Amino acid sequence: MEKCYCKSGSSFAECCEPILRVQKVATSALSLMRSRYSAYCLGDVNYLQATTHDHTWTDEELKFIQDWADNSFWQHLEIIDFNDEMVEFKAYYIFDKKQHLHHERSTFLKINDMYKYVDGEIYEDKVTFTKNEKCICGSGLKYKRCCLPKLV
Repeated sequence: MEKCYCKSGSSFAECCEPILRVQKVATSALSLMRSRYSAYCLGDVNYLQATTHDHTWTDEELKFIQDWADNSFWQHLEIIDFNDEMVEFKAYYIFDKKQHLHHERSTFLKINDMYKYVDGEIYEDKVTFTKNEKCICGSGLKYKRCCLPKLV
């Protein structure tokens, strides 16, 4: 069984896929955030836009987000903190042959039993890994044998 992109430990079919395919709704801010991370991994910007509260994206914004999602290698999602209205997370990814970390404190709103992403406070974080530590992606390999070669 394919593990879910959101690193929940569950299979994709049991975790984020039913939410992304609109077979069930996200039951919490955390489950919506995890499904949005999976949407980035899959390049599903339609889902991202549909789960954003009260915002119409311009064609330029959609193109930027689609490019970011499609051309990033999404490695890992780390949940820092969460409650009914907020999720703080770190998303590790490689884009343009550079290692990146997106650290955000996202706010969510529940409307008619459906959660929507409202906005987020983004933090400046630097990320560096030593060559011999285990890779952040969860492969079990050392960073130098796993994701580091994607940087060159």
